[in-house]
Amino acid sequence: MEWLHSYDKELQDVFAEARQRIAAFPEPLNTKGLAYLEQFNVFQTNSHKNYICYLLPFWFREGYGLSNRDTSQMAVGNVLIMLYFFLQDDLMDSSSASAQEILPLANLLYIQFLQIYMELFAAEPVFWSSFGRYITEWADSVSRENMADYFLTDQTGIARKASPLKLSSTAALLLSGQGDKAAEAECMLDTVLLTLQLLDDYEDWEEDLTEGSYNTLLAMVRNERGSSGSLPTSAEVREFIFTSGGLQRYMALAQTNQSKLATSSLNVPHLLAFHQALVSSLLQISAAIEEEKLRLKGGGLFYWLSKQQDL
Repeated sequence: MEWLHSYDKELQDVFAEARQRIAAFPEPLNTKGLAYLEQFNVFQTNSHKNYICYLLPFWFREGYGLSNRDTSQMAVGNVLIMLYFFLQDDLMDSSSASAQEILPLANLLYIQFLQIYMELFAAEPVFWSSFGRYITEWADSVSRENMADYFLTDQTGIARKASPLKLSSTAALLLSGQGDKAAEAECMLDTVLLTLQLLDDYEDWEEDLTEGSYNTLLAMVRNERGSSGSLPTSAEVREFIFTSGGLQRYMALAQTNQSKLATSSLNVPHLLAFHQALVSSLLQISAAIEEEKLRLKGGGLFYWLSKQQDL
């Protein structure tokens, strides 16, 4: 995973600066902020990994000649704004989340992000106009998620839940004097983010089904069974995945996205490699399911023998 490990040392510095900034918050917000940061620390074994958020500035640096300092500052800003939006998600998604606990910390993180990007783009109206548009896209996407079936009507709307991430690509291209490519980068990121959502939704479908959260896999199951209303049952989802070959149809969307990205003129090979890793993960999941089905069809003895070989 060259797209990740090439930047290990720089990412350690990014998280160190993020910790330093959060540690300066007043008590008890600094303690809560540091604990929250660790939940997403790429170097923690059981943390939530948001690789594209941490790494996108570095991936653009390679092809567009950004300075090391500008790149690292953008990455720190990304970590801070990531925490800000995840706190918003926590507040919207959880009935037990306390606004009194979450909003003060979220706003301190937001101010830190603004300070970093204002140093880079103090007098750059294109950047701030784009920033406002990305926030609007995010707000529209999350507010209509449970009302509009994005998977069937507007798949880009799924990706726009992460629209603020586009700040990195727009910032990188503006700094390199190639702001005219920002729109192409936005489309590219929408495609990558859609595939990332497909993988996340496969992994989270049981939790999302229980909570009633929007999920692309569940939307595909519901559509194929001809019901636009109620959620599918757990049994119906399992039949779709393990019996009817539905996961192969689901996975084909990611492969289509890979073909689409191959036509891009942008010079970000590590972003393409990251997307290929997402597609490969889906392919491996689908292949493992199909292999298990073949074993089951082979009969009880053959299935038992094959399992012994796996031990």
